[in-house]
Amino acid sequence: MVGTEQIQRVAGGVPWLGHVTRLLRDPLAFLTSQRGGPAVVTMRLAGRSVYLVNGAEAAHQVLVSSVFDKGGPFMDTARVLVGNGVITCSNADHQRQQPVMRPAFHRDQVARYAPLMGDCVAQAVGGWREGERLDVEASMYGLAARVVSRTLIAAPAGRRAADTMAAALPVLLEGMFRQMLVPWPQLHRLPLPANRRFHQAQARLELAVRQVITQYRAGEAPGDDLLSLVMATADADGRPLDDTEVRDQILSVLAAGVETTASLLAWALHALANLPDVESRLWAELDRELAGRAPTYADIPRLPYTRQVLIEVLRLWPPTWMLSRVTQKQTVLAGFTVPAGADVIVSPYVLHRDPGVFPEPERLDPDRWLPERVTPAQRQAFTAFGGGRRKCLGEHYGMTEAVLALATISSRWQLRKASTAPLRPLPRFLLTPEAGPLVLTSRTAPASGRRRGAGQDR
Repeated sequence: MVGTEQIQRVAGGVPWLGHVTRLLRDPLAFLTSQRGGPAVVTMRLAGRSVYLVNGAEAAHQVLVSSVFDKGGPFMDTARVLVGNGVITCSNADHQRQQPVMRPAFHRDQVARYAPLMGDCVAQAVGGWREGERLDVEASMYGLAARVVSRTLIAAPAGRRAADTMAAALPVLLEGMFRQMLVPWPQLHRLPLPANRRFHQAQARLELAVRQVITQYRAGEAPGDDLLSLVMATADADGRPLDDTEVRDQILSVLAAGVETTASLLAWALHALANLPDVESRLWAELDRELAGRAPTYADIPRLPYTRQVLIEVLRLWPPTWMLSRVTQKQTVLAGFTVPAGADVIVSPYVLHRDPGVFPEPERLDPDRWLPERVTPAQRQAFTAFGGGRRKCLGEHYGMTEAVLALATISSRWQLRKASTAPLRPLPRFLLTPEAGPLVLTSRTAPASGRRRGAGQDR
């Protein structure tokens, strides 16, 4: 198998570290700077050669072809946290794990989760007060942890584990970012303050997960949540999951269920505070369709603009800003020969900002996602949920939670910036917003033919 072109190496590397310093300094700018050049280039990460994919068609091939398996810098580091769960496992293991996990995320099951999601959102928002300066990230972490502990891991120990994950994630994501870019295990075992914080957070999380497993094995579980379903299901060989496999799936669910949804909602609320025109259109849809009541699962199809806002937020700020794979055999990618065992990187953040696919890519425009405006190129370039057989199992679950949460919050509250601090992406292992608090102001919306304070109970 022979490619047609020589792969170009990214300039600017330094001895030993390669391009690590540029990635540590400003990884998003560095990756974006490669767009417009060849569809595939190579760079160095601490002695490791990595193939960076810049074109949407090539990225699509990486995500859908079985030649490219889970691995590489991002996935190898993700396994430090979640082990060999459904998110990070190899294609071979995925064939066994996916049938075990998929039923828990079926649309009928998500519909049953939706009232619990709504209750969690109402509880979180019910504690907000007029004029309060809201730490949006912490609030959304708390909300997402509550939802996970009511729907996915609903035994009492599940709530403690979800709260532990929410508290530990900032430290874990920072440490995992360092480990991804500098894959030298000896360095990360040194008794440095950052390493100690990371290992302490990881130990607290591991203890919480062990308590969850003990509780479920003892029969102290509700029986209808995701973890109960998973633990009661045998694989194709008739074998139930052992404790290590259960541990990995719990951590996968906690990491994805807390971080990604919380990040999406935090980004959305910060963005709306800067975009009154988009916010006004969102309010108009919510006031027209909900008239002051709490949204339900049945309302979601009637809230297309709410969903479009969230998809556009995911386009601009995908939590997983970098994906990685490893080639199982030599292959040709966009005309370039990539050897077997090669690490390959795709950046959804960069793909989502391709001006040839998304005109005015830095502008938040929910109308990009109107059915009549969505192009095949957009669908191919949008990789916030991955792609192919490894596309996120929890996409419908997460979007259901996000729509219900954003609809409830925006029906009741107007959030405004408390300072002039700009909204900026903070690239750790996942992409999180860096911004100041938002100030809460209750708004009014039509309800049963009259106007009422949106902060009141409904």
